[in-house]
Amino acid sequence: MIAKIQKTIRKYALLQRGERVVVALSGGADSCALLSVLHRLSHVLDLTIFPAHFHHGQRGMEADADEAFCRELTKNYGLSLKAGKISRVHVPRGISPEDYFRRQRYAFLDRVAAECAAGKIALGHHLCDQAETILLNILRGGGTSGLKGILPVRENKYIRPLIEVSRQEITDYLIKEGMGYRHDSSNESSVFLRNRVRHELIPFLKEKYNPSIEKSLSRMAAVFRREEEYFNLYIEKIASLPLIEKTTDRICVPVNYFKTLHPAIGYRLVKALLEDMAPEGGGFSFAHIEAVVHLITEGTTGKSISLPYRLVAQKTYGLVVVYRRREEINRNYEYGVTIPDRVIIKERRMILSVKRHPARDVEFGLRGKVFIDADKIKGSLILRNHRKGDRFVPMGMNGTQKIKKLFIDRKISRSERESIALLVDDESVLWIENLHLSERVKISSETKNVASLELLPLDEDKDLLSQENI
Repeated sequence: MIAKIQKTIRKYALLQRGERVVVALSGGADSCALLSVLHRLSHVLDLTIFPAHFHHGQRGMEADADEAFCRELTKNYGLSLKAGKISRVHVPRGISPEDYFRRQRYAFLDRVAAECAAGKIALGHHLCDQAETILLNILRGGGTSGLKGILPVRENKYIRPLIEVSRQEITDYLIKEGMGYRHDSSNESSVFLRNRVRHELIPFLKEKYNPSIEKSLSRMAAVFRREEEYFNLYIEKIASLPLIEKTTDRICVPVNYFKTLHPAIGYRLVKALLEDMAPEGGGFSFAHIEAVVHLITEGTTGKSISLPYRLVAQKTYGLVVVYRRREEINRNYEYGVTIPDRVIIKERRMILSVKRHPARDVEFGLRGKVFIDADKIKGSLILRNHRKGDRFVPMGMNGTQKIKKLFIDRKISRSERESIALLVDDESVLWIENLHLSERVKISSETKNVASLELLPLDEDKDLLSQENI
């Protein structure tokens, strides 16, 4: 199994020598096998590993026992566990509990990665998870994009080294190694559709139709991923044409040009343009997109339709305009930063503490602290929220990525996007609060001067003498 995982790592360029990796550890079979394998490979690839366990505040004593098990397991490897917990469970309206807990878990892993200057977060999804996800998307009518399944690597940050090994291979590996693991009783509940797919649908398909259904679905997903990449690049080119006018709050599409496009391209273009304006990069059903397409091709002048997120699509003379109602426009903030400094973000009642350190005094893994190479800063520093067109260089990459795409991929809501703090120099974004650190300013063996960043609520900053002027 280890040889197969090494092949997967090479195929998708999941890890490079000398990387710092957060390993998501639930205590289940998949995550225990992942930690074991990466611990072995750490000697080959010179990896620094940070196991991280997230307590969802559910399942009572069973979840407490999971955390205790993870602490003991990591101690056996000579590692220290990074643990987090939801102190108060409050699922917002309109969000499923499953989605809510997933967001909280990823936010925790992002924080750990930032605190440990880790460029990668390893997740335990495997071949059978891939098959389940594809079948779920088929059952839900998710369209062709859902057929690409779980990505082996996302944002060049979230990696899945086990994505080509089966659940049985993982279990066999743990038995051979004499390793124990925890069992989540909720995985047996028939209340959840995924569990019914796992325990009923897949065994039926294996028995009656294809004993290798997981591998077949995985191969199909790889094909769809390649095609999706091509379509996305093509749609991006069309969307950037001068004849399609785009601002933060308005998009204009010429009707006559749209009618020249193949329906499949037109549909994807509308979907991409709407998602580009949406606060969460999604939330549009097939019916919404069909309605906009019909408005463009068949609608009469003056006709309009309402869309999620207070967007409106309206047909005018030769154009379809999608615009945001005025009250939805963002409120921006912006503050200059020096080193050292304490910058108060009045809009959020937060303070950014910036301190200077010699490289030899840096201690990674401190909760809430992020370290950057101060000598790599270009020009002046600004602390602000997101602006249209913002880009950054993700850890481990040379090229830039749109921050908006990062927000879309992470399903970060509009209200969250408006508040998230960015540290920017004259060249690009250096740090995205709780999400990413730029490759440009990461700590290396040549680093001499380090700046630490720590974002705190105002009432937690002990150095602040008075808050009365805020």
